[in-house]
Amino acid sequence: MIVEKRHLKDRRSKPTQPLSRYIFIGRRQGTRREAELDNYYVDKYEPHLVILIGLIIVFCVIDVFFSLKIERLGGVEWNHLMSLLMNKNLALSLVLKIVITVGCAFFLLIHKNFRLFGFIRAPFFIYFIFSIYFLLILYESYALIVLRQI
Repeated sequence: MIVEKRHLKDRRSKPTQPLSRYIFIGRRQGTRREAELDNYYVDKYEPHLVILIGLIIVFCVIDVFFSLKIERLGGVEWNHLMSLLMNKNLALSLVLKIVITVGCAFFLLIHKNFRLFGFIRAPFFIYFIFSIYFLLILYESYALIVLRQI
């Protein structure tokens, strides 16, 4: 007869949470069951996705700096909502832009194994946002070079 020696509750009885205490020390990088191919959380993230998220945040801060410089030189903010916010309270609008970008970037990273809208994997959005910010920084750099103000 085998005597059960475990006294702890089975940790596998519920799935990994999006933000768990194991986020820095955990080992789960993928699923262990074939049935869990989509919509699961992990403790560790691929380095290339973490780097892309970091670059998105850096590009957001650079975009804020370049946008302010272009506006001071007579340029116009294309985003009407940001333009309204910047006219009302400049500091609040810039902090809000960065906070929203950081929040959305981390949301996508945490949900990297999920299919958003039912069919598009979250890393697609990470690559897409990175590409948009990269092109935006190139455009703003070009605009500032043309204005000879970089």
